[in-house]
Amino acid sequence: MSTLAFRRAAGRGFTLLELVITVSVLALVATLALPSLGSTVERSRLKAAAESLASDLAEARFESARRGQPLQLDVTPGPAWCWAVTSSAGCACDQAQRCRLKGVVASEYAGIQMVDASPTHFDPSGAAETRGGALFQSTRGERLRVELMPLGRARVCAPERPVAGYPAC
Repeated sequence: MSTLAFRRAAGRGFTLLELVITVSVLALVATLALPSLGSTVERSRLKAAAESLASDLAEARFESARRGQPLQLDVTPGPAWCWAVTSSAGCACDQAQRCRLKGVVASEYAGIQMVDASPTHFDPSGAAETRGGALFQSTRGERLRVELMPLGRARVCAPERPVAGYPAC
C-alpha cells in the first residue's frame, strides 16, 4: 500500500450521519429499558419491606424469649405506615420513645404502601399470643403478605398474582 493510500485510509472516521443513527438507536434502546428498570427497583423495595418485617417478627420473637418478657410488634397501616418492636402495647411506631426497641417508617421504602396490618404480641416464652402480619403493595399493583405461622415463624407470600421468588399464599 502506498503512503498516499495509507493517509487517506487513516483520515477516515465516522460521518455525521453515522453518529446520528448510532445515537438514535442508543436512545431508543434506553427508552425501552427504563420502564423495566423502574419496575425492578420497585419490586426490590416491595421485597425489602416484606422481608424486613418478617425479620423483625423473628427478632421480636427471639428477643421476647431471651428477655423473658412480653414484646409487641405494633403496626400502623395507611399512607404514613410504620411498625415497631415495643416493650409495651400502644407505643407509637412513628415516634422515638423508651418503649420502642426498633422502628421502621414508610419513607424508608418509597413507593410501597402497607395496605393492611395487625399487631403481634409475643409472650415471655417467645410464643405468639396473636398472629399479626401485613400486606404490602407497590404502585404497580404487586402485593406481598407477611404472615405469622401457627408455630411462630414469619413467612412472605404472594396473595394474588405471583411475585418472583415467593410462593402463593
